[in-house]
Amino acid sequence: MNQRTRTTLFIPLAACSLALGPVTAAWAVTAAPHAAPAAQCFVEPKAGDATKVTVTGEGFDKAKGKVKVDRTDGDGGTLVTPGADGKFTATDQPAGKYEASQVNGPSATCLAGQEAQDAVNKNFIDSERKRGTREGFTDGKELAQAGVCDAEAKPKVNNLQGLTADNEAKKKAQEAYKAAYTAAFDAAINRYCTD
Repeated sequence: MNQRTRTTLFIPLAACSLALGPVTAAWAVTAAPHAAPAAQCFVEPKAGDATKVTVTGEGFDKAKGKVKVDRTDGDGGTLVTPGADGKFTATDQPAGKYEASQVNGPSATCLAGQEAQDAVNKNFIDSERKRGTREGFTDGKELAQAGVCDAEAKPKVNNLQGLTADNEAKKKAQEAYKAAYTAAFDAAINRYCTD
């Protein structure tokens, strides 16, 4: 390929990518698509009965039908139907290790003990960070569009949502929510308030 052909092809491509960069970034902030959650599964011992467990899962697709909850270290298991939110619960299962799967759908190895608690904590912190970002940007945008450009972020941390996390994770989730809320709030104020 000669120099003239390379220049003729490269310059329009470079100009298009530069022109689309800010548009793409602006779209990402205001209209980020929600990704489907990855399938997860947890095994919790039943209170008062060491021979039984409750298996819960999320990130499954109700449209794909029943979830097979299969004990991998012995006899046991069941079929359950996930709810519209993709979650399921199988109670009074024999204690053991489990996997959950759907035909032509997601599957997950069920976590138990500290490994499950760590996953629950991480999910909780991540969900609070996302909630803080969403709520902070929305609140900041509303105030900025109303002309209140000197507003300060006021995170609503008393409203924690999500899974049952331990106390340390709850504290980290509150911090993550506050930080995300404040950053998103400030970004909205800066974006929508013009001097």
